[in-house]
Amino acid sequence: MRAAGSALALLAAGALAGAAHAQPPPPSAAQCAAVRAHRSLPPVLALDPRPGAPRVFAMQYKQQVADVVSYAAFRTKIECLIREDVVPYLAPGRPNVVAFDEDVGLATIATGTRGAAARAVAGQTPLGPLSCESQGVPCGTLAALGAVSAGYAPQLAYYRARFPQLSPLSGVFVAATDTFVRGFMETFSELARRYGVYILGSNDQAPFRVSHDPVDIAALADPDLPRPSSVYVATSDSVYNEVFLWGPHDVRRQGPGPLRNLLAGNRKVPLTPLEQELQFTPGPSTGPAAAANLEPYRLPGTDARLGFATSLPAFVYGAPPPGVDPCSDTSRYYMRCLGELGANVVIQDEANPGRWTGADGDGIEQWQPLSWMSSAWRAVTDPSVSFLYAVNPMMVGNLADLAFDGQSAILQRGLTGAGCHYVGDGAWVPGEDRPDLLADAGAKPQFLALAPWVRPDGPRADLRAVGTKLAPGSRDPLEDDYLETALVADLPVPVDAARPGCVTAP
Repeated sequence: MRAAGSALALLAAGALAGAAHAQPPPPSAAQCAAVRAHRSLPPVLALDPRPGAPRVFAMQYKQQVADVVSYAAFRTKIECLIREDVVPYLAPGRPNVVAFDEDVGLATIATGTRGAAARAVAGQTPLGPLSCESQGVPCGTLAALGAVSAGYAPQLAYYRARFPQLSPLSGVFVAATDTFVRGFMETFSELARRYGVYILGSNDQAPFRVSHDPVDIAALADPDLPRPSSVYVATSDSVYNEVFLWGPHDVRRQGPGPLRNLLAGNRKVPLTPLEQELQFTPGPSTGPAAAANLEPYRLPGTDARLGFATSLPAFVYGAPPPGVDPCSDTSRYYMRCLGELGANVVIQDEANPGRWTGADGDGIEQWQPLSWMSSAWRAVTDPSVSFLYAVNPMMVGNLADLAFDGQSAILQRGLTGAGCHYVGDGAWVPGEDRPDLLADAGAKPQFLALAPWVRPDGPRADLRAVGTKLAPGSRDPLEDDYLETALVADLPVPVDAARPGCVTAP
């Protein structure tokens, strides 16, 4: 295996030793009942318990501002999902992989008093003039980001002195480094140890180290907490959308607690227009660093090799000329490079900012679930790659004026059966659908497990009406009432082509 890149390189860059703090007791059943989404279902199970087959949990997490009021609130939410949707279904003696979505840690930027104004903006309904959804410009989200910037003004000033070229947009994510590590990374790292599982999720954050310097502590410590003995300090003004994989045991004795059981990381490349607008930094796309960034992680005791494709990269195949190494430019040939490196399980963690029942943003396709077939479904059907499985956990829930929605899915190459499809994908619709997606419509047997949507399938006009009611600022009782659930599937290698597929209900 090639040397790991991205977050793991932090340990070689001088991260100081720091022991993990004592973990709080698990939340009670009453606490878990209080944080579950209003609309939730028990996990959808597609089990095939063969020796050496990892069990994967695709978590369809619903984000809510109430879950980031404090560090404890976020941890309670995540731990309750694990206790209720993962622990009862763990596969003994085999690796269990809990896959959360893209940007699952992002809302922790609004933790505590520094994020109170942002939480007020993000939770405001109706948003009225703040909403620019129809123009594709997230006015409400930018307003919330401005409120966060005001809350982190002292930290921003401190980092501007350290990084004179600090971006006026991505700089707030740098300022929140200590919050992100304490809220998101410590939670995921510690829960992987507590429950003996592999956990992955992503966030938009800068590289960091631990500092015991009193000057750093005075400038960066959370004003809501007792004065700490150390803080997490950004080592760069670059903000990456990065997915992290934590394991059940520490693999190093030195470094910050959240990095001791960190096994792999991947920095997103290419970036979406929104991420470019926020001035995030893409991962490396050329040279040895690009290949290292995509290096699959082999799950111990199995033949599964996990490759990461966070959202947009999962759609990027390109067509390299004959003789051109697909890893020569991962911004153009991402999925082909991932296949070249030997990945056989694609983890497509996803936070899709747009109505599931709306257009996909390319200016042509008017039905997002059909354009979605170009990612996870293509991964297990395209003959130019040989991925066996695609795991696509999707975030749901409104954030300011951005609607996050979708149907989480786990797909398998070579699966046979009657097939199923995302809502509204039963038939290709002239005038709405791109001609190149004609073959993508209709029932597909490759769906191993598929999360139901808020309502059963039906005519697109009816589904769009429901999507409108779910969207920010609708004032409808259905506003923000997305489905929270999980998919659970065993992934034997080689695949079991005769197993039942299209499991869509608990």
